[in-house]
Amino acid sequence: MEDILKKIIAQTTQDLKARKKTTSLSELRDMPAYSRKVISLYQSLKNGSGIIAEHKRQSPSKGSFKCPRSLEEVVKGYEKAGASAISCLTDQPFFGGTLQDLIEARGVVNIPILRKDFMIDLYQVHEAKAFGADAILLIASCLNNEELKTMSLEAMNLGLELLFEVHDLEELTRIKEVTDAFAIEKYVIGVNNRDLKRFQTDIQNSNNLIPYFPSGVIAISESGISNPEVVKELRTLGFQGFLIGETFMKTEQPGASCEQFIKAINS
Repeated sequence: MEDILKKIIAQTTQDLKARKKTTSLSELRDMPAYSRKVISLYQSLKNGSGIIAEHKRQSPSKGSFKCPRSLEEVVKGYEKAGASAISCLTDQPFFGGTLQDLIEARGVVNIPILRKDFMIDLYQVHEAKAFGADAILLIASCLNNEELKTMSLEAMNLGLELLFEVHDLEELTRIKEVTDAFAIEKYVIGVNNRDLKRFQTDIQNSNNLIPYFPSGVIAISESGISNPEVVKELRTLGFQGFLIGETFMKTEQPGASCEQFIKAINS
C-alpha cells in the first residue's frame, strides 16, 4: 500500500520552496501577529475541557467532509462549546487548509490555536508565529532527533509552545531523549491513533503508550475519537487532552456537535 506520509512530505518540501521565494523571513517578522504574546496551550488544556477541536476540510483517506459552515462559524462555535484549543490545519494539497485560515481563526477566537501541519523546516516555525499560532505540532516520524531539537528551540525562542506527536514506543523514547536535552517546562505529547503511512486508526495505540509517558507532561490522544465514553476511559488512564476533528467536521454544525460531546464527557 502507498506510503501517504512520504507523499505528503515530498509535496510539503516542494510547496515550502515556493513560499520561501514569495515571502522572506524578514517579511514574516514584520507581520502583526509575529510580535503578539501567545496564549498557553498547556495551561488551557490543564484548566479546561481538554478538547482540541480541529478545523479540517478534508483528509487523504475520507476526502471532503463537505462541512457547510465557514471557518469563522466553526472556530467560534468550538470556542463557545468550551473547547480548550483550536487545531487549524494549514496543509492545502491533502487537507484543504491554508495559512490564511490561521489568521482568520486568530481574529475571532481567544483560545490557543495549534498550527497543524507537517513541520520539516525552521521557516515553518516562523510562519506559525507570523500567522497567529500559539503552538506547533512536531511529528516524530517526520523529523530526526537533531531536527526535533533545532525546531523545538526555535519555537521556544519565539514563545511558541510544543505538541510532540508519536505513533509508537520508539518515537516516544526519542521525544523523551530530545526533551531531556533541554529544559522545557510546558509541553504536550500526543499519541496519534492513526498510522500516517496507511491512515488506519486504532485507539488501542493510546492505551499501549500511556504507561511510558514521562511524568509532568500533558498526554493527548489524537484521531479516531468519536465516542464520549472513549474519552472517559482515556481520562482514567491519564490522558488530559483529546484532539478531535472529523467527528465534528462531518456534521452540519461542528460547534454544536462539539458542545454536545463536551457535555457528554462531563456527564
